[in-house]
Amino acid sequence: MAEFGLRHPCFKPHNAPAGVVFGKAVLANLAVTLASGELYADDGLSEQLSEFASGALSMETDNMEDNDATVIYGATVTDGVVIYNKEDVAPRGTLGYIKVLMVKGARKYRAYIYPDAQAAIGNDDGQTRGSNITFQTAKTTFTIFADDDGNWRKTKTFSSLPAALAFVDEICGTGGTSAPNANLAALTVGLLPLSPSFDPATVNYTAVATAASSVVTAVAMDADATIAIFNGETGVDNGAAASWAAGENILKIAVTNGTASKTYTVKVTKGT
Repeated sequence: MAEFGLRHPCFKPHNAPAGVVFGKAVLANLAVTLASGELYADDGLSEQLSEFASGALSMETDNMEDNDATVIYGATVTDGVVIYNKEDVAPRGTLGYIKVLMVKGARKYRAYIYPDAQAAIGNDDGQTRGSNITFQTAKTTFTIFADDDGNWRKTKTFSSLPAALAFVDEICGTGGTSAPNANLAALTVGLLPLSPSFDPATVNYTAVATAASSVVTAVAMDADATIAIFNGETGVDNGAAASWAAGENILKIAVTNGTASKTYTVKVTKGT
């Protein structure tokens, strides 16, 4: 198993009717503190116990909106000014996010839920622009507690991103806040190797064909999305064969989901 993605950080204060998705996830690092004890008897170790005491989860996001700061840090907003006061008390609540995994060649989406967490604002860095541009992030450190039942973390793994998002959104009270998903989960053009290898975030590919046609199959991440495939000006049914003329053929796969849309392009070159 390999981890290569992180997304959808959300937080819901206890007893609040809803939570927030606070930006786009950049980094999440967890350090766990264990309470340990040992008993030695007859000149040797007889008993040993290590149990969860607390955790510190460092989270970086691309931004922290004004409203999110009030929910997470307990700050206030007056006339568009976000005010951080030394008397602010950050609420305790539920923290969640999703990791993207690769398991035996298949993408999996693992939801992480921390049922009792409390935020502390992190350091704020700034840097003037020089010959290179360095992006700054919003840093937050969450203290992780065990809840009344002793649970400090819960995880659940899904085979699709929409299912993972729905699970996290339900727990964080952020249902409906995610943008419609117009990504493809998979794209194959017969047995032609795509260059680069398929990734939902990459929209432009090339391939080389020797046969006269290849079966084009596209799978959307979201079951509500619609897919339209065109080989030049000719429509191609999903799961049907596209025919190649000698030279360059432009294959377009258009994905539409509500207000979101995305078009993937494969330039297929066939020799004479």
